[in-house]
Amino acid sequence: MQNRNLLTAVQNRNIRYFPIDAFDLHKLAGTESRIFDNDDLSIILNGRPANNTFFSEGEVYQLPEPRLMIFLSGEVDVHLNLEQYHFERGTVLLSTPDMIVEFEHIGRDAMICGIGIKEAIQIAETIVLKASDADFELLLRMLYLLWDVASQSPFRREAVLPIVRAMIADVQYLKQEAGNTAGDTAISRSQEIFRQFKTLVSRHCEQERNIPFYAELMRISPHHLSAVISQASGHSAMYWINRATLLRAKLLLRTGDLLTYEIAERLHFANPPAFNAFFKRETGLTPKEYRHNK
Repeated sequence: MQNRNLLTAVQNRNIRYFPIDAFDLHKLAGTESRIFDNDDLSIILNGRPANNTFFSEGEVYQLPEPRLMIFLSGEVDVHLNLEQYHFERGTVLLSTPDMIVEFEHIGRDAMICGIGIKEAIQIAETIVLKASDADFELLLRMLYLLWDVASQSPFRREAVLPIVRAMIADVQYLKQEAGNTAGDTAISRSQEIFRQFKTLVSRHCEQERNIPFYAELMRISPHHLSAVISQASGHSAMYWINRATLLRAKLLLRTGDLLTYEIAERLHFANPPAFNAFFKRETGLTPKEYRHNK
């Protein structure tokens, strides 16, 4: 009974996210940036993520608010909820809340514009796309219009938020059009299964790390799921489950105040030594060494 109560207490403790409100946006975006920030949204023009000490290569972050990012120059390589992406000029990112981000490379000349959305606007899926020159310029004009209207005093909330919604709708439209024009190259059934699998793994990895659980949710056999994931990704299903678990463990070790044994409980390992062995196998470091190094 005591162990069950301890587990419940650990699970109910919140992860320390990285919300926009917790940081000086000028320090995050760099001195060249222009910042607007209030209770509804934040706007960053000409932000340089490499020029701050917050974002670091190899680190894991969890971002509570949805974001719309437009990449102006440079290159960034990143994992978003287990998906690997390369960002460059013309790349547009629309992210859902609680995105888990792991940076692989942040180019020194990377420059972005972005919106942090604090208002409750529903975003059903994360979208990453490379916009055409015309669509890219249109999104930038909408962003500059948003800036101009948001900068008026007093704040014109009823005029500002529809522009944000219009930008989100435009990105969603571009994603839909890209799918409609893909023809024979549209996403295959195996890729769709792979996408659904990674979404479920990101959602449930703290509680479940066995293939039959995910196969049952997807209403296919564990053998078929394993075969499809291996074919679609070149990695086993357990590789992706372990990767999601590792990302969550790194996040908890890096940003939280949980002790190692509490993290082991939260991630449903049988005991702390099992969690330590898993983490050492995946990273070459013990959880204590990883936390100390970071």
